[in-house]
Amino acid sequence: MKFIKPFLVFVFFVALSAVILSLLLPAKQKLEKSVTIQAPAAVIYEQLSKLENFNKWSVWSQQDSSTEYTLTGADGTVGAATAWTGDPALSGEGKMEIMALEPGQKISHSIRFKKPKKAKATSVFSLKEANGATTVTWNFEMATPRPWNIFNLFYSMDKQMGRDFEKGLVALKQLTEASTGKAPAESFAVHPMDFPATTFAVIRQEVKWPDITAFLSQHLPILYEEAAKNNISAGAATGLYFVWDEKNQQADMAAAIPVSAGTKMPHSIIRITGVDGSKAVYVNYTGAYDKMADAHMRLDKYLADNGLTQKQPVVEQYIYGPANEKDTAKWLTKIVYLVE
Repeated sequence: MKFIKPFLVFVFFVALSAVILSLLLPAKQKLEKSVTIQAPAAVIYEQLSKLENFNKWSVWSQQDSSTEYTLTGADGTVGAATAWTGDPALSGEGKMEIMALEPGQKISHSIRFKKPKKAKATSVFSLKEANGATTVTWNFEMATPRPWNIFNLFYSMDKQMGRDFEKGLVALKQLTEASTGKAPAESFAVHPMDFPATTFAVIRQEVKWPDITAFLSQHLPILYEEAAKNNISAGAATGLYFVWDEKNQQADMAAAIPVSAGTKMPHSIIRITGVDGSKAVYVNYTGAYDKMADAHMRLDKYLADNGLTQKQPVVEQYIYGPANEKDTAKWLTKIVYLVE
């Protein structure tokens, strides 16, 4: 019993110290990253002011092919919002809303994370143009309400997430400069990622190389029509390449769309298959498909330089293509190589 009083005194002072620390420490964490892009501020503002464009270059969107997005409001205007649901370990669930727009200068977002844990954040992009180039500064603030803000002493958002913000800005730079003709044709940045286990609805067959585009154009609509008929939510149009036969110049491949695990699609030529989660690398290729081989060659070289072994299938995600974009210069394909 004689130890109870000292113990209680100790607990009291620990609690008091925690309260004081909580009051003294800020109730948020901040992160700031910048990149200089060889393009006018007006061009970059047009890219950043649209919520749908965020998915073209953000690291988190690129890492999780299973994520589904829902846009509300007029994109590019205050009040427009996009909600997302994805892999709990990667994207989770949340909503991002445009809060303020200053044309050519600033874009502000409010973000609410729902899963895997609830949190609030603000994201602000500031643009400063000089001599035809623009410095984009990304300020991100995450609320850490008291008394939980004392854990800021042990956790650094910059150390844990700063690299992802940097990669995102580099991807934004590449996409913007490629669209304005300022980026060299051979520059394909390779990014590492964790490819999540994904279920696909597929139509698979052996296709001669010259017929690949026609095969995808013919069979991807069938997949989407069947998904709609059965009220099945589907992700980005995808090509899965299981064998690339140089000798016979043909591919064992599939037109595919990501669907939820356990999906059933009763159709004579459609099958449901899964691709296991894996370490992977990817590049974002912008433009018509006739020069996509350059991006594949860059990935092949990266694997050779880094001693990585490729696994099948090769995944091509057609984020923007003939089905949803007329301008071939704006076509965006994410090419993913699974590795071990």
